[in-house]
Amino acid sequence: MENQAHNTMGTSPCEAELQELMEQIDIMVSNKKMDWERKMRALETRLDLRDQELANAQTCLDQKGQEVGLLRQKLDSLEKCNLAMTQNYEGQLQSLKAQVRKLIII
Repeated sequence: MENQAHNTMGTSPCEAELQELMEQIDIMVSNKKMDWERKMRALETRLDLRDQELANAQTCLDQKGQEVGLLRQKLDSLEKCNLAMTQNYEGQLQSLKAQVRKLIII
């Protein structure tokens, strides 16, 4: 009699159970999807932070590279100046030595 009642309503007990299982599966899939989406957003946030850190590090590296370039230019300039001063002092020293020799001879 119960089977006949279900049959008159258009669903058998198996179909009703199957429908319930399908609804439970849909709920489980939906929950899993929300969990994955939440994890994906968290990973995207972490990735964005890492990208920002990388961009900041690259900017800092670029600035340090420019500073190194300026310091190299200053070093080259100072070395040239030092060489010119050394040559000048050596020339003056040779001149003084020549004058001292003349004084000794006299």
